[in-house]
Amino acid sequence: MDPSLLENIQVNLEESKEELANLLQRLIRIRSYSGQEKEIVEFILDTMQYYGFDDQYSDDLGNAVGRIGDGPVKILYDAHIDTVQVTDEESWTYPPFEGRIVGGTIYGRGAVDEKSAMAGFLMAGKLLKTLYQNDGLPFSLYVVGSVMEEDCDGYPLRHLIEQEGLRPDYVLLGEPTDLKVFRGQRGRMEMQITATGKSAHGAHNRQGINAIYKMNPIVTAIERLDRSLPSIQPLGRGSVTVSDIRSRGPSLCSVPDHCRIHIDRRLTVGETRESALAQLEEIVQKNGGEAVVAISEYSGKSWKTTEFTQEAYFPTWIMEEEHPLVQAGLETARMVLGKKTRSGFWSFSTNGVATAGRHNLPTIGFAPGKEELAHSSREEIVLEDLAKATRFYALFPFVLIDT
Repeated sequence: MDPSLLENIQVNLEESKEELANLLQRLIRIRSYSGQEKEIVEFILDTMQYYGFDDQYSDDLGNAVGRIGDGPVKILYDAHIDTVQVTDEESWTYPPFEGRIVGGTIYGRGAVDEKSAMAGFLMAGKLLKTLYQNDGLPFSLYVVGSVMEEDCDGYPLRHLIEQEGLRPDYVLLGEPTDLKVFRGQRGRMEMQITATGKSAHGAHNRQGINAIYKMNPIVTAIERLDRSLPSIQPLGRGSVTVSDIRSRGPSLCSVPDHCRIHIDRRLTVGETRESALAQLEEIVQKNGGEAVVAISEYSGKSWKTTEFTQEAYFPTWIMEEEHPLVQAGLETARMVLGKKTRSGFWSFSTNGVATAGRHNLPTIGFAPGKEELAHSSREEIVLEDLAKATRFYALFPFVLIDT
């Protein structure tokens, strides 16, 4: 690797700091709820073309995809560009879609989760094209603005890999890590348990079988199960939560003949789809055996009207600290930040459930922003941290190639 590369990146980025801030501001100002990302995809593709990317297109699902270089090693940078909705605008210090900058910090929906990473990816692409406009690169860098991740994490990259045939050698995610190198996450799955009874008029309730009452001991047993789940390092303990309960009957004056609960299950090391399912089935068997356990199905339609379904299972994944990808990330962070950093793990789920969890592709994450600010009315990014992350994104492929 050229020893002057980092200095050249820093000099060029110093001249582009205002442009970088404005780029993130533009991204925040485009409202891009899941399934409504057309405008932001078009903006990203236009920006890629303006910055000299070698290729840029929108795939059949609607992801924005750009490429720099045509070297043999394929590296994919992913930042999902959809956001959760704003339902509490009165709670925001500044308007959520203004991208206001105050004291070196930018505020707005998506600033943390995760339009800052997309801004950094795009600017890093521009820097690479500026520095290597007449030279070949030893890698192919794909920059992806993935859609609908908030609705179904992992699916946009599953589509890119399984339907579009883009299979990278390495993946870097732009979920917030507060400038640390993250290398895994707990998995999750969604399940339902359905109990059926027999309806009757409320005035003659003993003639019926109340489905809610049949579900009650199951809910209590699930609460006990959550308290008993072990903590397994390095991801800690899993969890199981009854997150919704609904019943159905002929009227509110009758005995309900149907009750369904929705369950959010977080999976730690060693917990799988099969083991989590078996735990609930055992609970049902110990409480009459008449309820039915099932894994939920997610169905969606992208802004391109592409329809898809996926079982709501998102595998746990971990990269070992000694893996060359993790080591390259740690070394790049050291060079950019001027100090050693540590690796860590996300508490929430990411598109890594597809790349690492399903396809065993080496995956890490690096981005500005604190994970706990995502989805909140306090989304904010320190612009200096965004600049540091952008230096990381421009330098990282070269460090990885040399690792």
